[in-house]
Amino acid sequence: MGWQLWDGQARFRRSLEQVANDVLDAAGVDIDPRAFVVALPLNAEDDVLVEPQRGHFDRAILKQASTLATRRFNRILRENDLDDDSEAHLAALESRTRRRAVADKLDSAARATGRVHFVGVGVKILDHMVFPVLALQADPWRELPQLADDAADAFLTARSFQEAVVTMVLDVASRELDRQSPGLVVRADTEAVLRAAADSFVSAVVARTGQDHAFGAMQAFDAVAATRYEGRAGKGTLVLVPADDGTVTRIITLEHPVPIGRTRGLRKILELSGPGLHLLCDGREVYGLGTVDTTERDHTFEVRISGDGSWELWDNDVPFLRVDNGIPAMPRDLLDEDEFAITVERVFPNVSARNARFLWHVAVACSQQAHGTMLVVHPEADREAARLLPQAYAITPTRLSERALEAATSIDGAVLVSPDGRCHAVGVILDGLATGTGDPARGARFSSAIRYLAGAGKGSMVIIVSEDGRIDLLPKSKRRMRRATVQRAVDRLIAASAEGEDPEAFTRADRAVENIEFYLSQEQCDAVNEAREVVESRAWGEARVRRQYIPIAPDPAMDDSYFVDRVTSDDGE
Repeated sequence: MGWQLWDGQARFRRSLEQVANDVLDAAGVDIDPRAFVVALPLNAEDDVLVEPQRGHFDRAILKQASTLATRRFNRILRENDLDDDSEAHLAALESRTRRRAVADKLDSAARATGRVHFVGVGVKILDHMVFPVLALQADPWRELPQLADDAADAFLTARSFQEAVVTMVLDVASRELDRQSPGLVVRADTEAVLRAAADSFVSAVVARTGQDHAFGAMQAFDAVAATRYEGRAGKGTLVLVPADDGTVTRIITLEHPVPIGRTRGLRKILELSGPGLHLLCDGREVYGLGTVDTTERDHTFEVRISGDGSWELWDNDVPFLRVDNGIPAMPRDLLDEDEFAITVERVFPNVSARNARFLWHVAVACSQQAHGTMLVVHPEADREAARLLPQAYAITPTRLSERALEAATSIDGAVLVSPDGRCHAVGVILDGLATGTGDPARGARFSSAIRYLAGAGKGSMVIIVSEDGRIDLLPKSKRRMRRATVQRAVDRLIAASAEGEDPEAFTRADRAVENIEFYLSQEQCDAVNEAREVVESRAWGEARVRRQYIPIAPDPAMDDSYFVDRVTSDDGE
């Protein structure tokens, strides 16, 4: 039957790549996934088949994967007492061994370097074992937090949220292949995949603490984070640690432990936790309050509840997962220093490096407050403090220490500082006009900051720390880029639009340009519009298929400050 194992295999692969893009983007992971379908022959005389057929891999190396998988699995059987293990567990272990063997051979067989490969469950189609594959950018992937392979059953345990996401996407693809007639399209509900991945990872973390029945923990954390107690949002921490662990010091021991699935009871005792004191949880129930000596442990898994449906999972000082209102994603930095520096430079171009650094320290101190607060940096803070009286407490301009700043943010209202870092007022109630912008799902602080920036606060910078720990920096700024990077993306799109080029190359190039449209000049916008029109017209002429592109134009907010390599007055244009 040749290479066409089933009708629509090319479409299947393209849809897998699109689903992977969508889900990983929603998870906050930018690793440019590429999808492949790899078919290993069941008969040694047959060939390895790869979709697409563009020579991405050395097929002679790939053909060794089956032998490698068999050898590894037999070694596991010899070295471990698995006689009492269920058939289902052994089958899962064999499947994971085979997938890792295929992934290792893909890494070796790849003709282009810089990617790491993940493989889904193999499905027998005709005389081949067919695997869905995702190839991810290796360097960004390795920068993401990931647990070591030190679990009791590392083969079956997710080591990170992002790995669980990739595994879930591949599982969806394998299920499509395993239909009576192999699927044509991979379909997935993004939020459902993210929740399943987060549930898998949280269960794996609980299992690492020694809890065999590690199910339902994520749902319990979701519920307690969303539950109020006497009108207050829940805030506190649970440390996942066995009750008999020697690194635990108990301050309070509960004679009747509270199951984590009993939401109201768990929410009530969450009030006991505070700075330096954590609820002690074995993954199924809370058995006390106390501390943990982290210096004596390889892992200290901590669930940090920040209220209003938000919580995070940490290992020591590394965040692995954040969940907001049931939607999981990768944690992001509370405050990005590069984004902050760009915003300061754009809003206050004449600020000195020393003052900018001090502003950064003030912003970091505000971001670490346990309660919500707001910091306003205004170019005329002295006049603004006088204007806002009596709805503010004006103070003698001074640079506040961290302790003084904590006191200043403990009352309602914003802290008003000048670009040199001196504080001019505390407890400031901002005014402003409704603009029709903002986010109705956000709180009063965010909305008042939007109104203020549209009125008397124009030309200032605002940092909003919400009760749930979320931090916003206004006005929003794009990252700075190099001109050559932008031009290369446009050039790739133009080259990929030529007749005879691979349509998928154009799709990838177009996706890259979409991500940087903000930075395009009029000339570059014209070139992009023309390239898209050429491809659109060709698709209509060849297959009567039309993809509607909306012509783009330069963004009015874009200026030279968004480029790393600015044009000086001597450079010209």
